[in-house]
Amino acid sequence: MDETLRKEIERLLDADVQEELPEAVEAELRRLMADDERRLISLCADITPDGEYGERWFVATDRRLAMLATENGEARVEVELPWTHVRRLRLRDFIGGGSLEVITEQEAVELPRFSRSLAPQFARAYHILRRLTSEEDATGGKGPGGRHMQRALRCKTCGRALPRWSEICPFCMERAKLLRQLVSYLGPYKAIAITGFVLTVSFSLLSLLPAYLTRMLIDNVIVPRNYAGLWRLLFLLLGIYLLRAAIGVVRAYIMEWIGAHVVYDMRVQVYDHLQILSLGFFSRKQTGQIMSRVTNDIMRLQYFIAEGLQEILVNIFTVLIICVMLFVAHAKLAALTLLPIPLIGVSTYVFGVLIHPVFHKVWRRMASLTAVLADAIPGIRVVKSFAQEDRESRRLRGRSEELLVQELNAAKLWALFFPLFGLTTAAGSLIVFGYGSLQVMQGYMTLGVLVMFMQLMWQFYYPVQMLGEMNHRIQHALTSAERVFEVLDTSPEILDADGSLKLPEVRGRVEFRDVTFSYEPGKPVLSDIDFVAEPGEVIGLVGPSGAGKSTLVHLLSRFYDVDDGQVLLDGHDVRDLSLHFLRRQIGVVLQEPFLFHGTVSENIGYGVPNANPAEIIAAAKAANAHDFIVNLPHGYDTVVGERGQLLSGGERQRVSIARAILMNPRILILDEATSSVDTETEMLIQQALDRLVWNRTTFAIAHRLSTLRKANKIIVMEHGRIAEMGTHNELLDSDGLYSRLCKLQAELSKVRAW
Repeated sequence: MDETLRKEIERLLDADVQEELPEAVEAELRRLMADDERRLISLCADITPDGEYGERWFVATDRRLAMLATENGEARVEVELPWTHVRRLRLRDFIGGGSLEVITEQEAVELPRFSRSLAPQFARAYHILRRLTSEEDATGGKGPGGRHMQRALRCKTCGRALPRWSEICPFCMERAKLLRQLVSYLGPYKAIAITGFVLTVSFSLLSLLPAYLTRMLIDNVIVPRNYAGLWRLLFLLLGIYLLRAAIGVVRAYIMEWIGAHVVYDMRVQVYDHLQILSLGFFSRKQTGQIMSRVTNDIMRLQYFIAEGLQEILVNIFTVLIICVMLFVAHAKLAALTLLPIPLIGVSTYVFGVLIHPVFHKVWRRMASLTAVLADAIPGIRVVKSFAQEDRESRRLRGRSEELLVQELNAAKLWALFFPLFGLTTAAGSLIVFGYGSLQVMQGYMTLGVLVMFMQLMWQFYYPVQMLGEMNHRIQHALTSAERVFEVLDTSPEILDADGSLKLPEVRGRVEFRDVTFSYEPGKPVLSDIDFVAEPGEVIGLVGPSGAGKSTLVHLLSRFYDVDDGQVLLDGHDVRDLSLHFLRRQIGVVLQEPFLFHGTVSENIGYGVPNANPAEIIAAAKAANAHDFIVNLPHGYDTVVGERGQLLSGGERQRVSIARAILMNPRILILDEATSSVDTETEMLIQQALDRLVWNRTTFAIAHRLSTLRKANKIIVMEHGRIAEMGTHNELLDSDGLYSRLCKLQAELSKVRAW
């Protein structure tokens, strides 16, 4: 592998394609690999070559591809191919999964097979490994995600593969633009920032005066034994130190004030922007990655925005002033003082080039670590229920070890750079001290000038060193800024149209007119959907899982836009309506209701923040929730816990219904609202739903078909199309899919009763 290719692949590798191997597989792999061979990718596939569910380990090194299996605690190599035999890779797409196929000169060899849940990881591995093959895949990558994923993983400008953690190409991002964006956050605090800068310059100048006064102390006071001048200089020095301390206190507070306000502004802006992004963005990102941008990355920018930029300017200013003072005092000695500067400049540049990609890896590992926590902590009940505490600990330990490795790589660069920097400045000081001493002994320079030179020299090298460190901080800031501005530069996929409408009155007539929709190009999820829901009607949506029922109501809420056709509300295309207005007309009751960490009252009033207590109680009574709420420890002020975990499933559902009742929407979406509760609770919920659906256009997704007997119209979905449509009795008489589903449920009920 040539060096350029190695660096590109190194940049693309991340935790998504590097899972921890079992000990037996690790041992067998070590036996297979050469000493200098490097493992690039290790992924666990969940389907065996014969199509059954089972574990196989796919490993790619810089020399070979291999697939290993485990049996009775031992590992064996099932397939092993050197890269020299590989001509092409192909990512194949099946129903419910896919496979990675290797094309050699003689045959096509199927390596891992995997379910669709693992498709993103293997698609990622495929796009990385293609760089090691002798030719590009001419198919354009028609695997899970296919051409859509190909486009999403490549920069439109330079054609390079985009990093997994970003939708912004790091090679094409303008550093100057980043800096301008960062500086713009100081705009509202310009006067305070200028004041802080003036105080910082004053502080720096006061720090230089003692060196000049030391020269006067030696040459004009100590040598001629001027006692009167001694006291004047001492009091002057004392005044300088006191003034510098006072300025330092004020400056420090101003800088902290600016930093806190800038971080506040940036965090609020990022979070506000997240609120308007479409669901597609969140489906492509892990929660931990988004949290890392709002917390860790913004905090890393705080110092740079509030103080770092000023320190850069002040250090440059300080270096220039010291240079003037040194050259005025003694030109030759000043020139010797500048000798180490070119070496310091070159080493600082090299250090920046080396450290920037390392910091990228550190931040990616940090985000990956946060993602593990964001997955495991909310799901702690599932973890404990399946006794997987050790597994989750191993996951965290693995991600922590990956972070540790990258942090140690950064530490090695730090450990190498700054001792060399110190050695360079020490060598410069020896030259200045030696030559200056000769000048003093030969009478060409006074002792005071030499002492002033030595003091200013260290004050000169310090800001130069700080400028070197500022390069490191700039790299920190730019890395974090790339991630923060990736969010801010991401445009919502769903936007208000120019001149978007707000209807004076909403009747609730909904029409789907020849609607086709796909999440991925070329793979329709809905096709030719055509029906009308009149105001006040209850529309039942039934069909097998994956038939497109939830997608259909997502289009009504305009979480996604249709590919073809129209979704109409009262004769108006929903794309012409104001998003906020449209969604205020739609209430949703989910199968698994989401409650926020807060009181019962706050959760009921979430959709109507200004609701008064009487309205909240009325909504709770309508939802059959009032009786259980008043029996809670603090009634309506009881905190429900994260995701409402302190309430039962039926109680959470009734709070969710009360929330929808209070919002008083014209259109209601019920997504399996009674599927996971007991019979008594279902009766209470059904009574509440009967009150809720009255005089509203309602879309009810249900697997319990008995709950749809009163529906005005039932739409039976199959394979993304409308298979049947009619009333409950009409569909029973038609002896179609709905009739078969009803008979199956009736037989299942008899089995349960028996």
